Amino acid sequence: MHSDLQKISKDLIIYSALASDFEPLDFKNDALAGVRANYFNSGNMPQSEKTELMLGSNPLSLSYSMKSGEPLSWKAIYNNQPYQTVKRETNGNYCVLSYNSSGNVYKRLYFDADHNWLRTEYYGAENSASPKAAIYPRRSDGIMLLMYKEYGETKKISTLFPSLKPSGRKCGALVYSNSGMIWYDTSFKPSDYSETVQPEKKGFNFKPEDFTHDIYGKVSSKLDNAPYLTADDIPKDEVEEPKVKEPEPVKYSAYDKIASILFEAHKTNKNIFGELANEGKTPEPEEKAEEKAEPQPEQNKEETTEAALEKAKEKIEEVEKENDGNVDAAALEMVEAFGGNPDYDHSAAVPVHPDYKPAAEEKPDKVIEAKSGSYLYYGALDENNRRTGRGRTVSEKGLTSYEGDYVDDKRQGFGICYYKEGSVNYVGTWNNGSRDGAGVGYRLSDGIMHAGGWSNNAPSGFGARFDRDGSFLDVCTYVNGKRNGKSISFDEDGNIVVRLWSNGEMISEKIIAD
Repeated sequence: MHSDLQKISKDLIIYSALASDFEPLDFKNDALAGVRANYFNSGNMPQSEKTELMLGSNPLSLSYSMKSGEPLSWKAIYNNQPYQTVKRETNGNYCVLSYNSSGNVYKRLYFDADHNWLRTEYYGAENSASPKAAIYPRRSDGIMLLMYKEYGETKKISTLFPSLKPSGRKCGALVYSNSGMIWYDTSFKPSDYSETVQPEKKGFNFKPEDFTHDIYGKVSSKLDNAPYLTADDIPKDEVEEPKVKEPEPVKYSAYDKIASILFEAHKTNKNIFGELANEGKTPEPEEKAEEKAEPQPEQNKEETTEAALEKAKEKIEEVEKENDGNVDAAALEMVEAFGGNPDYDHSAAVPVHPDYKPAAEEKPDKVIEAKSGSYLYYGALDENNRRTGRGRTVSEKGLTSYEGDYVDDKRQGFGICYYKEGSVNYVGTWNNGSRDGAGVGYRLSDGIMHAGGWSNNAPSGFGARFDRDGSFLDVCTYVNGKRNGKSISFDEDGNIVVRLWSNGEMISEKIIAD
């Protein structure tokens, strides 16, 4: 038995290891272990994919890249929440973090630059800073052992020995490897196992002869016949070899954080309160209510050309006249924030999603006649036939314009509004029909997302921006949709860039190198 374990341990590759005190000894839902197995079994062939897996009854959205010479790239979203992410360490090492349903890290798996497993740390449900226990490999007497360390007031370390078959009772750990499943426990210690323990050295262990002053006497006999040095014996200055350019670091992506908000809303104009709103044909309303056209936020007149911007401004002026000037300036500010403002330029053409179809709905609860066309409303109404409560307003094309909470015909509370071609415009809180509070805005022209505070339809307070791939751009404070104060970003070399802004204009810039 001892020799069999030595033979298996010689070229053992551990794909994953589980400790029974913290999780079930089962790898069927361990996607990372499966990808690692494919990588090593294929002779280190690159592994890369974006897919969705079923984890229980909910989908696991997974995107990853594993190749030689690069740290693992791994993003997993489960039930609209972060499930696993990767954090880079020094010397090419990296760490895979696993999150519980509360968003706390409960496990960290560490790997070296060659993707070899180094150790696994387990954390408590409420404390992601200090580990409760850890397991890590160690070779002894030709056998791959597992060390189980428990943290607390006094650290306790146990040695777990391998077995090629289970014992029929609870084991300390289970390993998935290139030799299959290997069970580990303290009770599996072989009878012929022996470990030579090196005595611990204390002090300097000096001897009396080490303090003799007769140094020349010891070496003079060896120097009598030594040749003289010549110029050829002097080492030449070595030519400095060209530095190998390290692989460009992958930019930090926060898309998984924002995906918890946009995961459902960003898919083909989906109705977050129920079923898809894009199937079937446009409903034909039996009667059209003749109501005075009010400034409806559902019209979503944001365009992507200069002409559209002017048209939007003209429309706001018309609405002001119709309402005796009693119109919130937020509408114009929103045009500036997502139109004329350089940070929200709409110069690019708006793509139209090919899968959008008119919605098939029952008879609407209200029909809204506006200059841009008819809008159908499905949801709660008050005694004055005004939208109050949860509801959804749909355009003539059957696409959701806004979905969320209303009060007195105005957006109030949490809601999602969409561009007229169906993609998400803003997800977050509203106040009196304006974007106000915490939310995420999505810009069509370049795909930039702004996550942070909003006021009067414009970014306000602390906010962060990300590009269409989810990579971090910068973080800054905003006033009326313009940068004011300090912003922090990173340049191509990974240096920190601190900029000072005033009313949207950069005043100074400072680069902080490592």
